[in-house]
Amino acid sequence: MIKVDLHMHSGEDPHDGLNYPAVRLIDRAVELGFDAIAITLHDKVLDDPRVFAYAQQRGLLLIPACEWTIHKVDVLLYNVSQREVERIRSFDDLRAFKRAKGDDLLIIAPHPFYPVGHSLKHRLEPNIDVFDAIEHAQVHLPWLNFNQRACAIAARYNKPIVANSDAHNLWMFGRHYTMVDAPAEPRTIFQAIRQGRVQWHSPPITFWECLRMFVLDPLLLRRPGRVLNSFE
Repeated sequence: MIKVDLHMHSGEDPHDGLNYPAVRLIDRAVELGFDAIAITLHDKVLDDPRVFAYAQQRGLLLIPACEWTIHKVDVLLYNVSQREVERIRSFDDLRAFKRAKGDDLLIIAPHPFYPVGHSLKHRLEPNIDVFDAIEHAQVHLPWLNFNQRACAIAARYNKPIVANSDAHNLWMFGRHYTMVDAPAEPRTIFQAIRQGRVQWHSPPITFWECLRMFVLDPLLLRRPGRVLNSFE
């Protein structure tokens, strides 16, 4: 079993203005015993070969990925290039891309029922065929969990659940992850996820952590428009 987190962000993200570059996230992943991660920038594939070489040197698999916008909602795409994702403007485009890419592509539905404008919500079930898995997102409290409906739909359509951190700061990363029964190689990881050979871990967060995520960090740490480079 390998430990993976397939949804997180770094300072290279063009929208978030985060204060840490990808290499710091890689270092933290190694410290926490992860075998593979995906840095899923908003509408941008992290494609700096130096970052991937650095991850390889640290013994970590870094999967090219993106949190892509289709019809104003988010989808997670793995093993893709920027040129490829820029051709995807609709769910029909995504279906065609999936047929062409085959087993070398993984598609996950992120935080589908969270009360934010870019969640899939009513678009999930009509397009359930394009998704290989559904995310159990980090932000849930013991008394409030927007993942419950996602889990019900996953069971209805026999889709596996994967837990990710969707980390927008280093402290958010580490407790929410998925164990995958596969070697640390993209195609075999994707196959194992599709087959449900996973164990996901997503404990509730505290109210304080929720406040820190959505109020304190954005006010104190994020600088919209700032984009970091790992090697500057």
